[in-house]
Amino acid sequence: MFKPGDIVRNEARNVVGEVIEVDGDTVYIEQTNGAEVDFPATQLVLESDFQKRHNRTAEATAGAQANDPVYEAVVANLFPAVVQLGQRHHAAQPRVAGVAPKGWDELSALQKLTAVSAATNVPVKAWLDANQPGARIAIGKLQISVLSKATTRG
Repeated sequence: MFKPGDIVRNEARNVVGEVIEVDGDTVYIEQTNGAEVDFPATQLVLESDFQKRHNRTAEATAGAQANDPVYEAVVANLFPAVVQLGQRHHAAQPRVAGVAPKGWDELSALQKLTAVSAATNVPVKAWLDANQPGARIAIGKLQISVLSKATTRG
């Protein structure tokens, strides 16, 4: 199951370390601070599997990648104050212990737009529609409306 050199995690205790020895069902690991601990193998998972399971980034699907320029165009047209609403929303999301959160600049355009959408209560589709030429509600007017509501609420 595990072998020396594997990086493993005990999720219940949030302990991560490198496997240094396996003796039957007992796995001995060394943490980055040098402390050695042991756990039954059934209580450990590979760190790479843990990170994959808790990765909250959007899937890099072919459809999402094909639409990246569309999302990027919307994000490029957002007012700084609207972007800040999305940034605050992203920063306030609950974190999973042991999973390094992604910074705003590491997010894809779709992830940024999704954060802005959640922060403003405006669906992503509405942002996409507003960014089209001849939109019924232009993106500038939509943003002014959003910012007006944000200032009256807060």
